[in-house]
Amino acid sequence: MQIVLIFLFYIIKRTKFLPLVISITSIFLLFQKFDVYLIGYNGVHVVSDSISFYFILTNIICTFIVSLQLIRFYRLNTSFFVSLTHVILNLLFISHDLFNIYVLLETLTLLIVLLILSGEKFEHKLIGLKYIFASTVAMNIYLFGVGIHYFKNGSFDIQNISGISEFLMKSALISKAGIFLFGLWLPEVHSKAETETSALLSSIYTQSVLYAIIRLGIGKEFYFLGILTFFFGAIFAVLSKDLKKLLAFSTMSQLGLMLLNPLLAPIYVLTHGIAKALLFLSTRFIERDLQKEKTYSVFLFLMILISFLSISGFSFTLGGYIKEQMIFSKILSVIITFFSSLYIGKVIPQRLKFEKDKFFILLFLISISLIYPFYVDLKSLILVPAGIILGKIFFSKINLEFTFTTEFILTLMIFSVGVFSLLGVI
Repeated sequence: MQIVLIFLFYIIKRTKFLPLVISITSIFLLFQKFDVYLIGYNGVHVVSDSISFYFILTNIICTFIVSLQLIRFYRLNTSFFVSLTHVILNLLFISHDLFNIYVLLETLTLLIVLLILSGEKFEHKLIGLKYIFASTVAMNIYLFGVGIHYFKNGSFDIQNISGISEFLMKSALISKAGIFLFGLWLPEVHSKAETETSALLSSIYTQSVLYAIIRLGIGKEFYFLGILTFFFGAIFAVLSKDLKKLLAFSTMSQLGLMLLNPLLAPIYVLTHGIAKALLFLSTRFIERDLQKEKTYSVFLFLMILISFLSISGFSFTLGGYIKEQMIFSKILSVIITFFSSLYIGKVIPQRLKFEKDKFFILLFLISISLIYPFYVDLKSLILVPAGIILGKIFFSKINLEFTFTTEFILTLMIFSVGVFSLLGVI
């Protein structure tokens, strides 16, 4: 029904409020619980459970947030593709068979490329091609794994996955999710796409691949990879010159954290998605070059600060509360909190200005949902301010430009799959 509505509004060229309407009408999915085969046993298997709930809720909220800015900066094709992407993501989050997940992920790849190209700049065409190449390599590996599993078991259902098929599918999904060296396409694509597209990519699309990884099963072997991914992303974020690349590398680091605890990962996807959607949307209104002097509107700065504090694991934030539950090691928790706060110092402005911009006030009010007054952690009250101050003093002067060619991204992807398989990480 939603897809029919989307195409109807596109035909009559009335898509300005379409993403907003579609996201609101998806709320009914949150109250559905089922576990059924649509085409007989071993056919298309759909499941709605607690995992689906948090991913669908994240999709609804993040699309809603992005749609508010799309209304202000309206483009017909962008609104249309965002609406379609939202519906396909919902379908992915109730999928429980290997081939259906493959079809929906490939459909999303096409929609994301069309979203990138809707920016109509030449650099968007180059980024679109870079993403197509990376995604095609990853999903071909995944399809080989699906074929081997079907040959052995005669079913596409997510059961009894092991051996070479499990290795191929998990390697592909790790690459498509933008994990560590497998997915260096992530900072390139997220940083150079249009602001609203970047917000959607970082808040829900990249994390949507984590849904498939969770369904396949995240074992202890992912713990080491998650830690590597976190530090890799955090270090590159601290050194980045461009604000959108800083946010993209931050997304990579947070994806690493989600691999540490698959039980709580769906909840953390929600808090991280809200924070990252708000942060990427803010890049339309502030200076992206971190070397230049920064002046923010007061309400915009408060929104940015709350979102960053939630990601860093600060007290009184929802992100901080969930992150504390996710990380079992106290020492690791201290290190992660400190590193997550370093790059906040790089975005602290030199001056603030007071503007009665209703949109900035609205974004600030949305960011208040990330505040959780019942969580107080003494170590974060010390570590996060210390990290921000050190980031401001030392790393604000270190601004490097990172650019990866398509050839380098694909080579490193294949190389990482081989090396990490030998090490037994995947």
